[in-house]
Amino acid sequence: MLKPAMMYKDIIEKKFAEVMYTDDYFFYTGYGYCHGLPIIKDEDNEFRWVSVDKEGNVIGYLGYWVDAVANNVSRFGLYSFDKGNPLFGKDVFNKFEELVKEYHRIEWCGVGDNPVIRHYIKACEMHGGNYVVLHDTVFHKGKYHDTYIFEIIS
Repeated sequence: MLKPAMMYKDIIEKKFAEVMYTDDYFFYTGYGYCHGLPIIKDEDNEFRWVSVDKEGNVIGYLGYWVDAVANNVSRFGLYSFDKGNPLFGKDVFNKFEELVKEYHRIEWCGVGDNPVIRHYIKACEMHGGNYVVLHDTVFHKGKYHDTYIFEIIS
């Protein structure tokens, strides 16, 4: 179940601090030397959610930015703290479907070699969206990675 991240501010910031030097965090930020943590705060046009299980444990984070004038959603941040937990995937899928129905344009990107890219491609194709691949855009631990940019226009 998704809940406002502000309700879990201390927990989510601690969970991000625990993973900030990992390869998974690299895939989250898209920048190999980024060690800044997401700041959970109340801000116009920013929506930040946590996925919690039945016991109230934080299992994932979802954030995005809404441009109400252009009716667009972008700047997604997505992180699973409980890899493989289908509940987080379901929460993300349900919110994504809600956003696709509500807004004119959805845009997001991802780093190649991130396993979630295949889900992004499926979501894009399912809604008649487009994506492009920018090759060798990110350098991390001696290897170049591609950047995928996705869009769905309703």
